[in-house]
Amino acid sequence: MRKHLYATMTHEEVNEAVLERRVVLIPVGQLETHGPHLPIDVDVVQATYVCEEAARRAPEDLLSAPPIYYAFSEHVMDFPGTIAIRPTVLIEYLFDIGHSFARQGFTRIVLVNGHGSNRSICEVATRMITNHTTAMCATLDHWNLAREKLTEIRESPIGGTAHACEFETSEYMYLRPDLVRHDRIQDEFAPDYRPWRSDDFAGGGLAHFMEFWSQRSKSGAEGAPSLATPEKGRQLLEATIEKLIEFGRWWKTLTFPPRVDHRVSGADRV
Repeated sequence: MRKHLYATMTHEEVNEAVLERRVVLIPVGQLETHGPHLPIDVDVVQATYVCEEAARRAPEDLLSAPPIYYAFSEHVMDFPGTIAIRPTVLIEYLFDIGHSFARQGFTRIVLVNGHGSNRSICEVATRMITNHTTAMCATLDHWNLAREKLTEIRESPIGGTAHACEFETSEYMYLRPDLVRHDRIQDEFAPDYRPWRSDDFAGGGLAHFMEFWSQRSKSGAEGAPSLATPEKGRQLLEATIEKLIEFGRWWKTLTFPPRVDHRVSGADRV
């Protein structure tokens, strides 16, 4: 049987995975406040679960790497528990990981993001990996894969699924029910800046800016966690895993035309 977790493989099994052209899924999370009712590891737990479960169900196509625990959250430093990595450092770190997978022979990589402020960082790292290694890299936010299911089952208005909310609390209730502090759940909505900014997993506004978290949230949460249920969490996670497998299989087989150097000399071709 194929192993689906990269860290459990022998070096010979890694070579076999390379020959099978399996897609490497790298969960990129963060440790930061998720309100008084959830642990600080929400982003890591959710991203890791969907990657590992997708790889377990499709081991011929996918492989799950160990998660990234620490990322960019300087704006959340007013709350205890936050670990903040400088964006330039994180970009280089993600690039080195992708570069290492490429040097092992893997040609398809996906950064599966679990933390909103990682998005632009993952996008830059993805381009660097693609531009400077032999691998093609993509990135996606795991919650976007469940957007259709969220629209179908959510009970909260826009703003209700933003952070430690109906969405994230439901998933954590399903994954780690013993760690949810039900007695500390409270709803809190961010300032409504629509149409310029929309704080909701349903989609963003026309512009992006980020104040310090303590300027927009008293509890550390944003949204309606009071509407969360383990069953909603199960449905959202299932939708995410199904879409991640679908994307991984597409990414594995996608082909690109050869590069064409239109410069006069082509002397700097890489």
